[in-house]
Amino acid sequence: MKKFIINYKKTILVCLFSMIMITSLLLINCNLYNKNNKNLIVEANKMNIESKRVLTEDELFNIFLNKNDELIIFLTKTFQINKDNFVTHLKKDYNEMNILNEDNVELILIEYLLDLEDKENGLFDNTIIKCNDSKEYMVALIKYFTEIYSNVDFSIACAIAQIESNYSASSMLNKNNIFGGMSNGSLIKYKNIEYGILRYIKLLNVGYFNKGLTTIETIGKVYNPTYNSNGVKIAKPSWVKNVTNALDEYVNYDIFVDLSVLNSLKNVE
Repeated sequence: MKKFIINYKKTILVCLFSMIMITSLLLINCNLYNKNNKNLIVEANKMNIESKRVLTEDELFNIFLNKNDELIIFLTKTFQINKDNFVTHLKKDYNEMNILNEDNVELILIEYLLDLEDKENGLFDNTIIKCNDSKEYMVALIKYFTEIYSNVDFSIACAIAQIESNYSASSMLNKNNIFGGMSNGSLIKYKNIEYGILRYIKLLNVGYFNKGLTTIETIGKVYNPTYNSNGVKIAKPSWVKNVTNALDEYVNYDIFVDLSVLNSLKNVE
């Protein structure tokens, strides 16, 4: 045995050195693994704590703004109000509106702006921007707003606008009025085409469909009335006929319209 050790001393030393090195490396890797594992556990705990933290009202409001930025930009342009002014007022009032817990955000924001416009009209720019948009864009706007005011029949709204303005009468489009709305014997002027069509759909919503006037005949009795030979108030027959004929173009209109669609159609001839 002694002779064997003497003869293979060098080989034995090499083997022992190798074993020591391998053992050392294994220990180092084991320590690194444990350290990394502990770090991962700490990070996971931090994330878990963070996820359980209740967000502040300011954080929730900012999340809402980011999520609805495209809508807010569209509405500030429609109402012609500075975005910062709108956000400032909205921040003061949004808790009472319960807007963070509602699905119909478009309707809530539009109604809020209409109310704000009545109370603080000085916040809004009422400069008239003449319409140079296509019929396709105007019909898409009607579709968009009738999805928000969902009791208003889209095809009837489109047909009435076609009879009244054909989406092309310059005397009406210059006033962003596609439906013939009158005040004191003159066409109502709206500041832009988006606002004008919103007001049109809002009029149909409040003045007609909410009151059960949901057919061309019942709408026409108020919208374009006349009297028959017996002195009874009715819808003007020629108007009813024209609107009914125009209806066919829109009854099968099933294109989905959102803000991205509207943006793609804006000012496109």
